[in-house]
Amino acid sequence: MTKIQVIAEAIDLDKFDDKKLPSDTHLVTFTKEGKEQVDAVRAYTMVDIFDAYYDKLGKSNPIHSIKSGYGQIRPNLYGKIKGDES
Repeated sequence: MTKIQVIAEAIDLDKFDDKKLPSDTHLVTFTKEGKEQVDAVRAYTMVDIFDAYYDKLGKSNPIHSIKSGYGQIRPNLYGKIKGDES
């Protein structure tokens, strides 16, 4: 079982404001139904994110990148990850 918390789906990177998000926020870039999409996700490890998205999307929708370093609030002040248990 993986534990991730999707904060925002299909975000526009030009308008994405991460100032109020925890510093354990990751941006996941992937292809879904032929369109590239970016989601903001919290997780304890990138492996948890990869596993959850691979299970959700399958082989035909590739995951292009998982980038960390977003958000400006300490994770313990933001609260525990309330994730989707998959």
